Amino acid sequence: MDAVRIRNEITWRDGLARARGSSVRLGLGAFDAHLDSIARHEHDVRSLSDAELQARARAMRAARNSRPRAELRAELFALARDAARRALAQRPYDVQVVAALALDDGAVVEMQTGEGKTLTATMPVALQAIEGRGAHVLTFNDYLARRDAEWMGPVYRLLGLSVGVVQQGMDPEVRRHAYAADVTYVTAKEAGFDHLRDQLVERAAGIVHRPRAFALVDEADSLLIDEARVPLVIAGHLPGDTEARPSLAPLVASLAGGVHYSTDEYRRDVELTDAGLERVERALGCGSLHAAGREGLLAEVNCALHAQVLLQRDVDYIVRDGRIAIVDEFTGRVMPDRHWPDGLQAALEAKEGLERRPDGQVLTSMTLQRFLRGYPRLCGMTGTARDAAEELRTFYELGVVVIPPHRPLRRVDLPDAVFTHRDAKEQAVADEVARTHATGRPVLVGTLTVEESERLAAILRARGVASAVLNAKEDEHEARVVAEAGAPGAVTIATNMAGRGTDIRLGRGTPESADQVTALGGLYVIGTNRHESRRVDLQLRGRAGRQGDPGETRFFLSLDDELLVRYGIRGLIPARYLPSPQAPPIEHPVVRGEIARAQRIIEGQAFEIRRTLARYASTLEGQYALVMERRAALVSGEEAPEVWARAAESRGRLVAAVGEAATDDAERAVTRVHLDRLWREHLAACADLREGIHLVRLGGQDPLQRFTTEVEAGFARLTAALDAAVLASLDRVSVSGGRLEVSGVDLKGPSSTWTYLVNDDPFREQVLLSLIGSGGKTMAIYSAVVMPLLFLLWTLVEHFWRRKPRRG
Repeated sequence: MDAVRIRNEITWRDGLARARGSSVRLGLGAFDAHLDSIARHEHDVRSLSDAELQARARAMRAARNSRPRAELRAELFALARDAARRALAQRPYDVQVVAALALDDGAVVEMQTGEGKTLTATMPVALQAIEGRGAHVLTFNDYLARRDAEWMGPVYRLLGLSVGVVQQGMDPEVRRHAYAADVTYVTAKEAGFDHLRDQLVERAAGIVHRPRAFALVDEADSLLIDEARVPLVIAGHLPGDTEARPSLAPLVASLAGGVHYSTDEYRRDVELTDAGLERVERALGCGSLHAAGREGLLAEVNCALHAQVLLQRDVDYIVRDGRIAIVDEFTGRVMPDRHWPDGLQAALEAKEGLERRPDGQVLTSMTLQRFLRGYPRLCGMTGTARDAAEELRTFYELGVVVIPPHRPLRRVDLPDAVFTHRDAKEQAVADEVARTHATGRPVLVGTLTVEESERLAAILRARGVASAVLNAKEDEHEARVVAEAGAPGAVTIATNMAGRGTDIRLGRGTPESADQVTALGGLYVIGTNRHESRRVDLQLRGRAGRQGDPGETRFFLSLDDELLVRYGIRGLIPARYLPSPQAPPIEHPVVRGEIARAQRIIEGQAFEIRRTLARYASTLEGQYALVMERRAALVSGEEAPEVWARAAESRGRLVAAVGEAATDDAERAVTRVHLDRLWREHLAACADLREGIHLVRLGGQDPLQRFTTEVEAGFARLTAALDAAVLASLDRVSVSGGRLEVSGVDLKGPSSTWTYLVNDDPFREQVLLSLIGSGGKTMAIYSAVVMPLLFLLWTLVEHFWRRKPRRG
């Protein structure tokens, strides 16, 4: 039997892109020999019993350091392939094996929906686990981590490997056990937060992670790119934190739009008018809010106004179990135990009449990108990697390998239908759903927000069409809803939750019902909004047409949609193509073309934001690594204390009382506490610096260079202050009951910690740059003439940005 060769169709454009340096790899011929070698090993494996197969895997583990890795990989992939056949009755196809080889080579593979990415991952993950360093499979949410661990667990166990899963809410001991397993399934954010928590422990026994070695990232483009600029933040409630803050919610709720405040939906801005400012000042009895010393109160008023006017319930957040739960704009899922910083969370809690949660202090922070780059070996898989190829190479030095589907794609992607206004769009969507539902064909409708999903469900209900709703409020029922979404006559309305990690099978699990749906054209997917990232749209399209099934997709848009309004896309379309409000769609390709062009521009802006953030973060993250390395040495006892030795007489008194070891332990503990405190202060100072650093452009300086200089100077001050603080603490050490006590230094950590997300938007610097140019000689020539005007213009720009709500 001739060997099957896996090939992509490569056009002359693909070849030209590759010649120009594209990191997208379409040629797969290099994998042929490896595929043949795996097939030969598999032929031998077939005759083994389950016990013999497991014994073979154990023998490979014992001899892993004495065999060539290529040989080890071929045999292990064959074992894993046959283990999947035995345990799951699913033998990986050749295309899946090629994808597994690419993953093991350290690439991000693009595989279409339904092509078996979860099963593909077992081969490179098992190989890494056999090599003894442990493997993390980083998923998008807790549900997928739990599902995939349970689903693939039998394959790993047949190979003699242990499997752990980490879920939010688990206690540290359970987490430690899960991370100690050969294979650990965990969300990327949860693994990142555990890493940060490990940096705050007081004793080495509190660490839950073992050294990171290998991570396979599921939905790689989303986690490595879309979520990359979101810092993971650990905050804590420390002694002396203040919480009491008067609620301004009733006051701002009494203000009237257009009278006391004005809004600009295009810029997502809200601002008090003169009448509103006067009313607030009169109600608070505080005098002018812009007077010196009232900056904090003014910020609270603005936060309350933002929470009341701009942050919408069931759009930006939901209320669940007496808590604010932020809705992730990329996934439509809630982000539990996350909150907005800078007073917005408190303002929202006041708005909804909920119990106030303390802000606390930032204890430590790290971007998800930095955490993921900390793995010595990294790879990933997704259905939409090509569009992210440049960023994957820029930030992670990862190439993209495109894997062809096992069966040809039969999905039909119809042109967008664009309407003049939202009501026309929603009525058209309802008409299309009702028409399709009448034929018995299943329909999946992807919406942008919880509010929209529920509004559309109500419209359909009024027409007698029942639907299942999957959104952030109903996420616990996700598995059941998704399982039924491909059934004959099913109508499912979902937020972005249905765009990733879901595999919708046609029919109700029987060949007859699957054939029935196939004959009707397969699943029909309707999108009701475009997203900032085209990859999110492609993920939604990918729910249809899995594994060669037929399917159809179409987006219904309106010129009132949030994305089009926020970025002024209507203004890009020539007026002659924009009719008055009407029910039929706008039938002109120019309109669709401008929307697609604007989406590409938005993606380019997002890339620049992430690249700018990475530049600003690099210096601080390098300092973080140094601080955490020293802290770990203090916690483990590896660092030899030396500061107290400078006061030999005082230290000698302690050594005589309690001994050398106890004195050294006390100095390590004191050093750790002061290091934590100074690092918190350094983080706060850097955050303040970052807020205003763009203004140095007005003097012709480079903000990034100035920021780096100031951060490095601050770190030097931290180092000097640390030694001074540790030495000063020696004077406060006393001996009591044969033990050392340090007065004025709390050796315990925070009484509680929590996590939240922050959204940094350095792209606003481009606004200033467009106003004043790049500085230097140009600035010197005309600064005296136009500087007052530029300051006024920038004040207006900054006024807008500082009042724009930060979204996690």
